[in-house]
Amino acid sequence: MFRALTFLGILGAAIGIFFGAKGALTAKDAVDSVNAKGGDKSSMFKAANLDEGLGKVRAKVGADGQLLSLNVYPGYLVVDASSGSEDKGRTFRVQQDGKVQEMPVTLTGPGRLKDNVFPIAKLDPSVVERLANETAAKEHTDLDGITHVVAMIDPVSGTPQINVYASNSRYWHAGLDGKDLANVDQDARKTLDDVSKTVDAATSQSKAAASASSAGDITACVSAAGLDAAKVAACTK
Repeated sequence: MFRALTFLGILGAAIGIFFGAKGALTAKDAVDSVNAKGGDKSSMFKAANLDEGLGKVRAKVGADGQLLSLNVYPGYLVVDASSGSEDKGRTFRVQQDGKVQEMPVTLTGPGRLKDNVFPIAKLDPSVVERLANETAAKEHTDLDGITHVVAMIDPVSGTPQINVYASNSRYWHAGLDGKDLANVDQDARKTLDDVSKTVDAATSQSKAAASASSAGDITACVSAAGLDAAKVAACTK
């Protein structure tokens, strides 16, 4: 059975592995990162820029590296990677200008590391850009209205998932291949529809069974009444 780990670090609380990281950005880097917009030419939402940033991480973890999460912001990336240890990992922050900061990570939680990682090779920057644009369109905005994109293991299904977050606090999710883009409202409606269909089917079956039972009772009553007209009439009342 899949058991999600939980993580907490420089991005705040999120589902995955609890980690603590040391290190800080300069004030200028922090300001530049925060002020970056999703629609900027240098935005990390753009496939070419994201691929370049991931290339910096691949150089550190290898082409076969395993990730705990990828967090894409317009001005930078934060990548949490496995070191192969159950209690130690690596976090990388990659700036738009290519600067890379590495910070140590301490992993804790009830889950197993192997259940909470996915290969960096499975990440397709063009899929991330496409999902960001599709989410922006669905939310009637542009890339400036997208705050960040997160790729990580979904704690419910145990499979890798990409979440795209809009500035209106709504988010859409899809698989790493970009298929089946949906939001939580759609998921809730689908669940309610499925429940409604199940209830309707059960009600129909119950009515059919009750009808069949009633018909059987009438048949037995008429049979027992024989030629007594009064008793036969009573059977149908």
